[in-house]
Amino acid sequence: MKKDQIFLNGQILSLPKSKPGELALYILLPRPGAILGGSIYFWGGVVYAAATSGYSSVADIIVAWFCVEFLINQAKYWLNDFRDVASDKFHPRKRTRVSVSGYLPIKWLPILCALRVTIGIGILSCLLPRAIPFALFLPVVQLGYDSAKKIPLLNAGVATWGSVLRFIVGYSAVAGGVPSFFSCLLVYCQRLAIYTAAYSAEARYLLRLGITTGKEYTLFYARHPYIEKVAMAIFLGLLAFAFKQFVPGGAIVTGLVLTLCGSLYYRINGPGDSIYWEGWRIMYRVPVLAVKNLRQRLKLPLGRKGLCLKNG
Repeated sequence: MKKDQIFLNGQILSLPKSKPGELALYILLPRPGAILGGSIYFWGGVVYAAATSGYSSVADIIVAWFCVEFLINQAKYWLNDFRDVASDKFHPRKRTRVSVSGYLPIKWLPILCALRVTIGIGILSCLLPRAIPFALFLPVVQLGYDSAKKIPLLNAGVATWGSVLRFIVGYSAVAGGVPSFFSCLLVYCQRLAIYTAAYSAEARYLLRLGITTGKEYTLFYARHPYIEKVAMAIFLGLLAFAFKQFVPGGAIVTGLVLTLCGSLYYRINGPGDSIYWEGWRIMYRVPVLAVKNLRQRLKLPLGRKGLCLKNG
């Protein structure tokens, strides 16, 4: 069997070939969705600091976002791909990644990661040195996650720290300090609830397809669905004490909305690198079918009489 082929479900399948444009995007943004979804926690820290302190610096915010989100946080996904290239070949979605297709030599990924992180730390050291300690922990969290990835419960708990660190950096860029322990705990529990929902969704998705090679650890969440509910209940329980901890009401409402929307996202779209439109097509087809049905009963004549019924 060739290097670009895998044996899956009794069949020999060829891995999809990446295009030059996909390679360019992968070099620029290994995980495009993280810029949108993950940055929510960075900007959450920015908004929270702006609501609780009078200091703000647009330049510091831009530097922090560019270095932490675009450079350092995106670089850590190359480490994840480097460690998971063998199992990703069997994943129905992830097997389309550039790292799996062989278009980019996998041995280059740790080098690219180190280079990108070095550039980010260098810029921070010159323009925003107070953010360096938190930014440095992002690759450390990824290394810890890679080590604990196949250990149920621990994997979600470790991965959640990445969102907490981005929240702290966003807060620090505005207020110049560190947010309270309770606000960080809220972020941690919120993200933990979303991560357990993500693992549960991926497990259900793979079980439906009968493909679990290399991803057996996610089955734990599908077999224990109460874990997802417990994680959500813990976060909602903490919200009851948020007002006593002087957390702004707007932050509480926003956190609740993000948690519910994040869990719903995985319920609808399942796992993967991008939004899966299969679920959304139903929402598109319903009005389309309604319009077609209406057009069968109505017609637009070319004359001046306007809209008329076919049957009179």
